Amino acid sequence: MIAAQRERALSEWRNNRRLRLVVLVIVLVAGVNLALVASERRAPTIEEFRRDAELVERLRDASTESSWPARAEEAEQRLAQLHQGLPEVGSTGLAQAEIQAWLAQQAQGAGLGEPNVRVETTLEVAGHPELWQVLARLDATVPEGRLGPFLQAVAGGLPWIQAERLEVSTTTEGQRLVLTARGYYRRGAAESPDPDRQPSQQDGK
Repeated sequence: MIAAQRERALSEWRNNRRLRLVVLVIVLVAGVNLALVASERRAPTIEEFRRDAELVERLRDASTESSWPARAEEAEQRLAQLHQGLPEVGSTGLAQAEIQAWLAQQAQGAGLGEPNVRVETTLEVAGHPELWQVLARLDATVPEGRLGPFLQAVAGGLPWIQAERLEVSTTTEGQRLVLTARGYYRRGAAESPDPDRQPSQQDGK
C-alpha cells in the first residue's frame, strides 16, 4: 500500500508541472529566509570583531609610546598627593565629627535654614585598611535661591566627600532638603588622653 502511494505521488510529480513550480518557489523562499536570518545573526558578530580589531590596533600603537612609564609615575604621584590631602583622624568618633562639622559649615555658608546633621555609620574601606568612610545625613530648609550655592559648596568636597543621595521637596513652609553624603578620612595615630587635661563640665554629663 505504501509502495502504491509512493508511485502515485511520483507519477503526479512527473505529470504536474504546476506542482513542481510551487515546490520550487517554496524551497527558494525558505532558502532566502534562512540566508537572511543567518546574515542578521552574523552582522553583530562581524561588528564586534571589527571593534575588537580596532581596540587591539589602538593598544598596539599605545604600547609603542615611550611616554607611558612617565605618565604612570605622574599618576602615582598625583594619587599620593590626593591621598595625603585626606583629613587625618585618630578615631571613628573624630571622623564622624569631621563630616558633621563640614556639612554644617557648608549649609550655614550657603544660607540654609535649620541645618541638622546626623551621622549614620562609619565603615572600613574595602581594600584600603588605612581609610574610614563615614555616612551622614543633612536635613535643612532651603530659602529661595540658596540651593545652587549649597550644591556648589558640596561639590567642592569632591572626591573625598561625595553626595550619595539628594532629595528636595516642597512643603507648606517652603523647600526642604535631605542630603546623604559619604566622607573618606585617613587613619592617623589614635589620640592619647592628656594627663594634665581637667575634665570639663560636658565630660561629666
